[in-house]
Amino acid sequence: MEDLVLTSLWLGFALGLTHALDPDHLVAVGTMAVESESIRRSSALGIFWGMGHTMALALIGGVVLTLKWTIPEFLATGMEAIIAVMIIFLGGSLVWHAAQSLTVHSHAHTHGDTQHSHFHIHPRGQEIHHSHFFGSGHKAFAVGMVHGMAGSAVLTLAVMTTMPSTLLGLFYILVFGVGSIGGMLFMSAVMSLPFVLTSGWMGPWQTRLKGFVGFFAMAFGGYLAWSLLA
Repeated sequence: MEDLVLTSLWLGFALGLTHALDPDHLVAVGTMAVESESIRRSSALGIFWGMGHTMALALIGGVVLTLKWTIPEFLATGMEAIIAVMIIFLGGSLVWHAAQSLTVHSHAHTHGDTQHSHFHIHPRGQEIHHSHFFGSGHKAFAVGMVHGMAGSAVLTLAVMTTMPSTLLGLFYILVFGVGSIGGMLFMSAVMSLPFVLTSGWMGPWQTRLKGFVGFFAMAFGGYLAWSLLA
């Protein structure tokens, strides 16, 4: 029995690591990581996300395991729909920030007797949006909590079938959470790496790429909502 419990705990840690690879997790955290100014800050965002995720799992999982309660399917689906709306909002926020850092204007050119204008997109002389680390950390923590609430139904059901006691079940959830923190720390750093390395020379193209990431997040959130509610 002891070997079985240890194996289950190690499996929980490994599942927590891979849990960070879920598409909705990557898209949500990616909208924040691409705005980070350093690998250290983006890694910290992954930690904040994992902490919020683990706290939600521990709180809801504790109630479920203690009361032997099964989360209704409609409630689990509703929480997944909230994630979809949240991802749409995060993507829209990223698009807005990207648009605020660009300016569109025209240049007039004269060729002989003909005068015409060309429209150009340039970065503003001074960046409007700046990343505030603690604000971003709070946002990542809240996003992680929403994901944790949505994932608690499946996780606690799996724990109840493998762990011999409520205490061990809670410990499994915590081990799973530690794994998810490590996994998201790594993935957040990886997703921000191209933007951090090219911040000095890509200019407006980096801003456009951030806008593309935002549009992709909005499309993904819309598809997720449609698949859940259709």
